[in-house]
Order: sequence, then C-alpha cells, then structure tokens
Amino acid sequence: MVKKFGRVFCLVLMASFMTLASMGCAELRHNSAERAAKRLNGAKILSVQDYDKINPLDQFGWPVTMAEEPSEYDRIYPKRLKEYLGMEIKIVRSKELNQEIAKITQEEAEKMSDMWINEATEVRRGVKRKDIIRAAKMYLGLNALREKYDTQAVTLASWYMAKKQIPLIALPAMAWLEFSKKHIPGSCQCHIDCLVTMLIGQYITGGNAGFDGDILNDCAFEPTGERPKNVIVVAHCGAPITPHGNDRLPYTIRDHIMNNSLRLNGPPPDATLVAPTVTWPAGEAVSVIKFDVYRKKVSIHTGTILDGNALYRNFRDAICRNKVVVQIDNPEHSYLLPSSPNESAFRDWFGSWGCHQVVFYGNLRKEIKEFAALTGFGVVE
Repeated sequence: MVKKFGRVFCLVLMASFMTLASMGCAELRHNSAERAAKRLNGAKILSVQDYDKINPLDQFGWPVTMAEEPSEYDRIYPKRLKEYLGMEIKIVRSKELNQEIAKITQEEAEKMSDMWINEATEVRRGVKRKDIIRAAKMYLGLNALREKYDTQAVTLASWYMAKKQIPLIALPAMAWLEFSKKHIPGSCQCHIDCLVTMLIGQYITGGNAGFDGDILNDCAFEPTGERPKNVIVVAHCGAPITPHGNDRLPYTIRDHIMNNSLRLNGPPPDATLVAPTVTWPAGEAVSVIKFDVYRKKVSIHTGTILDGNALYRNFRDAICRNKVVVQIDNPEHSYLLPSSPNESAFRDWFGSWGCHQVVFYGNLRKEIKEFAALTGFGVVE
C-alpha cells in the first residue's frame, strides 16, 4: 500500500513538474520579443571597415561601396539604429585589427587551427596547415577587438579591402564559424542590417544562429532532375555551425572562392585562402528574415530547407562555399520569387531590401511579428 501510494505520489509530482515546465516554455515563448528588445538595448556591432558607409554593398552595390563620400543614408542610419533599437555601431579601421593580429602568438594560432582541423570531417586538398593558422590569427585578432570594445556581433569588409589591396593576413570565413560557438553573430562585408537581424533572431530563439547570405537565382545551378519550384538559394563563404543553439554541424575546411578571383595583400603568393563548408540539415522549417533599420521595416518568409547536394550538380563547389536551398511556403506573396532564367541573380533590390537575407531554423513568424509590434517596425510578409 505504501509502495503504491509512493508510485502515485511520484506520478502526480512528475505531472506537476511537466505542467510547470510546459507553462514555463509557453511563458518564455510569449516573452521572447520583450526579452530580445531588452537585450538589444545597449548592444554594439563591431564593424571593421576602412570607409564611412553603412550597408553599402547590400543596399547599393559595388559602385557605391567603392565611392569615397558618405551619403545621407550613412549619416542617418546610426541615429535610427540607436533610436529604434538602442543599438550602436563601433567602427574600427583595419590598421587596428592588424595591430591586434600582430600580438597573437604562433602557439595560440596553432592551437586554434589544430582544433579546427580535428573538428572538421575533412580538410580538402590544397589547404595547408599554415593556411589554417593564418585564418586562426584572423579570428583571434577579431575576437580581441570584440572583447576590447565589448561588442555582441562582428563584421569585416573583407572583399572591399581585397579590392583596395588593404593588407589582410587572411579572410574571416573560419572566424564566423568559431564566433557562432560563443553565440556571437559574424559575417563579411559589413551588412549591418543582417547583423541586426541575426542578433534579434538569436535573442528571440534563445540562441539559434542565423545564416546571412546573397539571394541567388536557383537557375544558376544545374539540377540533377526536375528543377524544384519556388526556391531561393542563400549563399555566403562563412557560416555558423549552431543553427539550433547549442548544436555543432559537421563541416569541411577548403579553399575560399576568392582564390579564383581576388588575391589578398598580405599572405604569401602560394597561400590558399580557406573557408568552411557546413552540412545543413534538410527537411526542417526555416524563416528568411531581414530587418531594414533605415525604413523601419522587417520582412519575413517561411519555408523548408531542401538538400541542395541532391537537387543540383556540383552544388558544394559552385559559387559561395556555404549555400542553403529554401522552398518558400507562400510563393504568391514573396518578393523573393519567382525564380526565372530571365532574371538576374539579385533582381532589382538595391535601395530596397538589399541583396542579402538571413535564414533561421524554425518558424519565427509569430515571434518576429510580436517583436515588430513592440518596437514599431512595419511587417512585410
């Protein structure tokens, strides 16, 4: 009788705990927008750039990026970012980054690079250990700056610096992978809107890393069979490995796409610039999100991740080193579609939503709309 009572008591107690846990999760989801807004207030983005522009490549393209004089957009944007979300941009020049990199010991860099080599499922042919060591020094230098200025996200105008032949020891693609383990969003090209979006999504979900990249026309890729309908391809050379928060996606270490186009002013002539290629889980719900701070709007599409390696020939090696294929849920309402051979890769987005978007695992439509209502952002679905 006592044993029976004990079992019943335990079952009741367990049910109570499960109910409380369920209530707690529901409460967390309900308050995610408010918690995210509070965490953003006072947050800073570290932007290593040798120009005084904001979002130039994403919003306006290369001609504006390479121009010298800042515009009204560049002067107003930081004020609106502070007013709307309480965030700031800490701009640092490449000279200061190179000074931090010079302080990194060879032993520190070797330890980091060997960890990456041991973690990776493969180091592709042509990539040497000394190439990965240079990438490790880039990460350690960026992290030193992040700690120095207490910033919550990091970006670097690497392609601009390469075109201008500004000295860089390596490209930061491996750095973004490593930062994701610390829940620090990172990305190339100083796309501040994307970094803002990555921080908001991460705070709303409690840790899910967002992957930002160019929106490519899927017609740029040769299908293995019938071409999938209503899909976009999001692509960049660096990527996080924590899309669900505390997971670690498998990745390979390989050559960076820039090896086929630009050469950095810094590494020796025989250097191979390196980047990871992350293996993305397919068949899961995702959200494609973009906050446009200047216009105080947010765009959200939901969809499903498809297996690009199964859908397209030579998918891993084509264009950027990391790519996700998203099949959009409501194609008739999506400005990202249709995908057509007659359209350019970026379509006519410069000056509107820009040519980049951020992908998060999970359907975040409800949470994003709640955050937008809380902060006064208009929603485009």
